[in-house]
Amino acid sequence: MKIAITGTRGRVGGALADHLRKAGHDVIALTRQDVPLDHPPLLREAISSIDADCWINPAAMSSPDACEQDPLTSHAVNALAPSIMAQACRQHDRYLLHFSTDYVFSGKETGKRQELDVTEPINAYGKHKREGEEAVLASGARAAVLRVSWVYGAEVPAFVEQCLQRLSTGETIQAIDDKWSIPTAMPDLCQWVEHILHQQPSAVLHGCHAGDPVSWHGIATHLRDTHMPDSASEIRATSLAEASHFVAKRPVHTAMAHQLLSGLLPHPIEDWRAAMARVISQA
Repeated sequence: MKIAITGTRGRVGGALADHLRKAGHDVIALTRQDVPLDHPPLLREAISSIDADCWINPAAMSSPDACEQDPLTSHAVNALAPSIMAQACRQHDRYLLHFSTDYVFSGKETGKRQELDVTEPINAYGKHKREGEEAVLASGARAAVLRVSWVYGAEVPAFVEQCLQRLSTGETIQAIDDKWSIPTAMPDLCQWVEHILHQQPSAVLHGCHAGDPVSWHGIATHLRDTHMPDSASEIRATSLAEASHFVAKRPVHTAMAHQLLSGLLPHPIEDWRAAMARVISQA
């Protein structure tokens, strides 16, 4: 299969490109220079010149604070660009897998969000990602939206890798304890994407592990207690209200259920703790 992937210098796009190439697919790895997501006319021109069986779009302006400070660029990248890709995929009968985020939810209610739950984003990032989802689903293209959360286990370090590094040196870790979601292992996400591309559903899917929702503080504590019990690191709890460096509001409860994705897979999705242990052991 010939697959065009955007954002291949990012955590998710780069890992997907490597995985799918090793799996035998013909991968077209695209950066912002190849497909200017913030410039609609140039984006349309670039997409029309690329021949692929399907498109994967993990590229995004993904910092909530940057989106809040520059809403015009956020809207262009997170809302307009997916719409343009979807229109092109419909025109050329290509499949589109568009990545989104748990930040499309308000985060007001505890528990796990279902795929068809109402989305009520509370910041510019979530609002524009939701608009991108809606444009893709309404385009008439063969397309799916894949929402993910707290991805780790790729070449670009994430919170999990940063915690492990600090635990190894005995540094103090300060982590927020009143925001909950579920971490997602990149190796598993790559395999899920392969199954999605093979079956090509038209749906909203949640790409996340099983298990109870956890906070950043909970992840750090789990890593220390389970994987580095001899670490001298102190793990201090802080709150969203104390995170004065945040510009954008953060939704509190955004853990997601994954029933629809589970139905596409040959094996049950693991608990996030088991997946994390496997990824750490293989690092």
